[in-house]
Amino acid sequence: MRALILALVLWPAGTALADVQQVVANLPEDVEFEAPAALQDMAEGPVWLDLTVAPPLDPSVQQEDGSWSGIVCDSHGEVSAKSVSVPTGSNHLLLDIRPGSPERHAANMVSCNYAPQYSDETSLGHVIRIKGCYFANSVSIPTAIQWILNPLPASDCNAGN
Repeated sequence: MRALILALVLWPAGTALADVQQVVANLPEDVEFEAPAALQDMAEGPVWLDLTVAPPLDPSVQQEDGSWSGIVCDSHGEVSAKSVSVPTGSNHLLLDIRPGSPERHAANMVSCNYAPQYSDETSLGHVIRIKGCYFANSVSIPTAIQWILNPLPASDCNAGN
């Protein structure tokens, strides 16, 4: 009987965790003009995202003033962005990520991470990492799908539990 009570107490927490999609991917994918399977298989709902974007792909960021530019990694660490447009390697899968405010969405971060394999005479070498808890919304457009990931609090993805 105790085991049944314990199972009933723990079941809702386990169910919530199972409902959060884990989307872990590296861009670019090995297959040219293909998005990683983790992105292709994404469904609407809560998502724990861990995305690494390597050269030659170059995400664009929307600054707080609304202007857009490429991410400039003069140093390594957090990058401030209102929104990030991520090239997925496919013209048929578009990805826009809104990290949210650090105060309300502490698990969400866009950062320049050191990657010496990409260093050259002009750069120390970096990859862009985007991670955190989001709600994935899809928009169907001709010949493609656009994913818009809106920020969720870390607790919605059971982060830290």
